[in-house]
Amino acid sequence: MSPRILLLHTGGTFGMTPVDPHASLAPGPELARILEQVPELALLADLSLEIPFNRDSSEMEPEQILLLARTLRERAPAFDGFVVIHGTDTMAYTASVLGFLLADLGKPVVLTGSQRPLAFVRGDARKNLIDAVDLAAKGVPEVGICFGDYWYRGVASEKLSVTRHRAFGSPNLPPLAEIGMKVQLYPLAGAFERRVPPGLGAALETRIAVLTPHPGMPWSLPPEDTRAILIQAFGAGNLPMGRADLGALLEHCRQGAVPVVVTSQCVWGGVELEAYDLGRRLAERGAISGGLHTRWAALAKLGLALGAGWDLEQVREAFATSWAGEPL
Repeated sequence: MSPRILLLHTGGTFGMTPVDPHASLAPGPELARILEQVPELALLADLSLEIPFNRDSSEMEPEQILLLARTLRERAPAFDGFVVIHGTDTMAYTASVLGFLLADLGKPVVLTGSQRPLAFVRGDARKNLIDAVDLAAKGVPEVGICFGDYWYRGVASEKLSVTRHRAFGSPNLPPLAEIGMKVQLYPLAGAFERRVPPGLGAALETRIAVLTPHPGMPWSLPPEDTRAILIQAFGAGNLPMGRADLGALLEHCRQGAVPVVVTSQCVWGGVELEAYDLGRRLAERGAISGGLHTRWAALAKLGLALGAGWDLEQVREAFATSWAGEPL
């Protein structure tokens, strides 16, 4: 009996209509049309299709991501695995949120999309969809991104290219699988301790200021309703600690118990606040090291923790704990 796989189409480039030289968002596709264009899918699984919403991923909002998480959990008893067709621009963020919320689902959730629409002759949509369905049929309990010959853990993924077919990667974690003549699953696939705290997912806090420093940048106090600050610092976590305005910002956050999480602008490697004097001084002012968290995993973890009403010390502990196999 073929595995039962649910395709959830959320929009993005994959299903767009070509309008030379551009493409525009099209109405949601029909399963019959997808099977007509990619008939091999019927050999891999018994497919169903749902369209929870249809939008460009750059317009994705938290309520859509949380709806997607609820839909996947509700449909889990009826299916063996899931493929989520999603636009590439915010796929890594959605994969991070779903990776945390669905770590205990026990079934594959494979996100995929494409750099060019399925209707284009020269494109990557057809192959990515075949690979994603094949992976979802394997039964490996992971939430990950399948793109350009590889499957990456969602909570460790980044979009790395606007034009290449191999658009994604997980710079600080090996791939879960490689897809060539066959699907080669690596030992990492499905092998992580699930330690996601209960009570997450009712809300995703968005009042988080994300700062990417540059030389000479002024450091202003955040709006009064800011719940946290995520700083994408230089290198291993360095900031211009001699700046009085940065000091004022950090003191403002310390007094208000506003979490300040520090990740790196670098794609490979992460934050080690103890490595340099500037980083140590940052830690002394109360900053939380994001370690190897990607910007998207850090933002997702902050949003979920604060959405559940967590305080500063609980957030600090969250970034010292791997919830769903994200590297620290």
